[in-house]
Amino acid sequence: MPKHDARRHRRAIVLTPQEPAAGKPRLLSGTFGADAIEGGCAYLEIPAGIRHEVLYPLGWKLLRHPVLLLNPDGDIVARGGETVVVRGSQAPEMVSTCQAGPIFRAVEVVSITPASDR
Repeated sequence: MPKHDARRHRRAIVLTPQEPAAGKPRLLSGTFGADAIEGGCAYLEIPAGIRHEVLYPLGWKLLRHPVLLLNPDGDIVARGGETVVVRGSQAPEMVSTCQAGPIFRAVEVVSITPASDR
């Protein structure tokens, strides 16, 4: 049986520009992760255990295997298990194949805390 080469199966998700949803923008802080639903969906899980699917600002990219967040310059800024804080608002008008939880439209990535610093 051939060995699985994770490097061959990496797929970047290119995210489109997002406008803030109606309502007051707020911060969302959670643990960055992904699951295997629909080929892998990234999320932020808040301490209450609720997962939020985040739509990141223009130029930010997600890699699912391994779970990485890349800034517009292509630099890795977050890995699975790290805490990510974004500013934006809920997007109740949107639907997703991921169904990871509520959709949050981010207009800014505020901070990232490596797992070792928590």
